[in-house]
Amino acid sequence: MPEPSTCDRILDAAEALFAEQGFYLASLRQITQAAGVNLAAVNYHFGSKQALLLAVFRRRLDALNQARLLQLDKALAEADGPRLEDVLDAFVFPALAFSRGSDADGHRFMQLLMRAFADRDEELHAAISSEYAFVMRRFADAIALSLPGREPALLRRQLDFLVGALTYTMAESKLADTRSIASSLVQFAAAGLRGSHQNAIPGDSTAQTGARGTLETSA
Repeated sequence: MPEPSTCDRILDAAEALFAEQGFYLASLRQITQAAGVNLAAVNYHFGSKQALLLAVFRRRLDALNQARLLQLDKALAEADGPRLEDVLDAFVFPALAFSRGSDADGHRFMQLLMRAFADRDEELHAAISSEYAFVMRRFADAIALSLPGREPALLRRQLDFLVGALTYTMAESKLADTRSIASSLVQFAAAGLRGSHQNAIPGDSTAQTGARGTLETSA
């Protein structure tokens, strides 16, 4: 197996320390010592501590969202159009599989995700939301295809609700069967999406609220 690059060593060390100590407590000096590099290498590859943190998230979220979009493409390719449950499963299952698998990367990333929420780093939240907004749009559009006639802005807001439920499930669920957990969450979300249309309040102005986007665009 080839030796990890300098960039990968820095990312690995930063991810571990950010997950363990939090973004504010973990120092660049600790990161460089753990990675076996000097500060100039961090500045060369990333430029700043904030940019390094974003790169740590980007490395995991790129892979996660690629898996999501591949599964979504399969749902959209169905001759009769996408089923709501298939669209939701494409959003939910890859995230749960990543965070709950045997791979230590998933567990560490889950720790990092919880740290990011606890630290309330608004700059990080905004950067990730902006970078992965296209993923949320793809899923919101796919849900709209599976539920024709629904208000797009309301669907985007409801997708935010699913993000929250998914994040909590990733962090708190003790069940071992990832497939079962994903199916239960998909069933719950699908029932809510269908039921909200039946029970919609005419003229509800809150339906105009757009998607906020979160780190789960990520999770």
